[in-house]
Parts: sequence; C-alpha cells; structure tokens
Amino acid sequence: MLHLFAQAVSQAPWDWAASHIHLIGWPTLCVIAWRVGKAFTDVQNSFTKAVGQIDTMATNHFPHMEASLARQDTYLENIDKNIDRLANKQQ
Repeated sequence: MLHLFAQAVSQAPWDWAASHIHLIGWPTLCVIAWRVGKAFTDVQNSFTKAVGQIDTMATNHFPHMEASLARQDTYLENIDKNIDRLANKQQ
C-alpha cells in the first residue's frame, strides 16, 4: 500500500490523472449527464407551464373579457342616447 502512495507522490498531478482517468471520467460524465437531463426537464416544465397558462387564459379570460366589453358597449349606448336626448332638448 505504501508503494502506491509513493508512486502517486512521485508522479505529476496530470500524469496521475491521466493514469486514473477511469476513476475521474465516469463520475464526471454521470454528473454532466445528470445536469443536462435536469436542464432539459426544467425547460420542458417551463414550456408545459406556459402552455397551461395560455390555455387557462384562452378558456377563462376571454369569456370574461367579452362580457366586460358587452357591458362597456351597453354603457356607451346609454351615454349616446343621453347625449342625443340632451341635444334634442336644447334645440
């Protein structure tokens, strides 16, 4: 065991890493693959959330907006009738 330590100390760090790449490389590749997979999952979740919000807006918001615009039309028609009445009374 001591001879392995002496051999490791006598090698340059780059040479030691090159000779033990299998100990460094596979875990590193696994971590990178895990991070990339997590990034893709996060992007997919963002797109799914955005699509859900658009669907909600299309199904819930537009009918409410249509009802609000109908009320505004009614108010504008009433204002128009009242202005017409006032204009006719002053003539």
